[in-house]
Amino acid sequence: MWLIRDSVFIGILQASPLILAAMGFTLIFYLNGFINFAYGESITYGAYFAAMFNVMFGFGFYLSIVPAALLAGALSVATYFLFFQPALKRGVRSTELIILSIGVSFMLRYGLVLFVGAENIYVDEPPIAYFSFLGVGATNLQLVALVLVLVVVFNLYWVVYRTGFGEVVRGLANNKELAMVSGINPHKVSVSVWFLGGVAGGLSGVFSGVFALANPLMGWNLILITVMVSIVAGVGSVKGALVVSIIAGMLTAAVTLVSKPLYAEVILLSSFIGVLWYRGGRLR
Repeated sequence: MWLIRDSVFIGILQASPLILAAMGFTLIFYLNGFINFAYGESITYGAYFAAMFNVMFGFGFYLSIVPAALLAGALSVATYFLFFQPALKRGVRSTELIILSIGVSFMLRYGLVLFVGAENIYVDEPPIAYFSFLGVGATNLQLVALVLVLVVVFNLYWVVYRTGFGEVVRGLANNKELAMVSGINPHKVSVSVWFLGGVAGGLSGVFSGVFALANPLMGWNLILITVMVSIVAGVGSVKGALVVSIIAGMLTAAVTLVSKPLYAEVILLSSFIGVLWYRGGRLR
């Protein structure tokens, strides 16, 4: 019972950055139909933007979260304008877009290394307070991350499934030609989706950086699990991304509690591969 209790509580806390990353990635994946590995840099830059406002400009940690997330969203839109929109206009296939996204990811990552270096970046954390619930402890930062995730999840769910904009996004993703005939402007919708996705990624990076320090590889290290979560959840399913992220967090926590973190990663990826293999077999 203690293992189940600790796995659920710790898993949900640890999955907070992954949930944010998976939902933002899922929106872009759903709209444009390709795996954008450069999304990992939205995560990385979110952490670095927070450190910039926090350390260089003297913003408090909580105050630095908003501008960091907004700048990460702006970076996401910039990559769309500079690289992906021209490729999409030329009708570049998804395979080539994936390769392009890897190139953009390397450019952004090592551009960051060139300007700020490869060392870990420390964020000035607010005073840490510890809380205990049913024998399981958590810090105020972890609880703030969890609350923020809940707020973002609620708002993204509402936008995607309960607003006219969400209907437009789903319509554009399912049938672009029909959507354009109906008067939908795909350019404006894409900009909005890439911005929202970048903001979610930036928030993921902010809290990933606080829990494990910010470094140029943090987004790249998280993007594989983010991609797997989004694929297993189902293309475009914000609800699925939320559920799968929580399950992934709890599974990782359970394995880590009884063994080593490396084993948890191996088991998690093996589980995802097994789900995809089973799903593929069912569709044949």
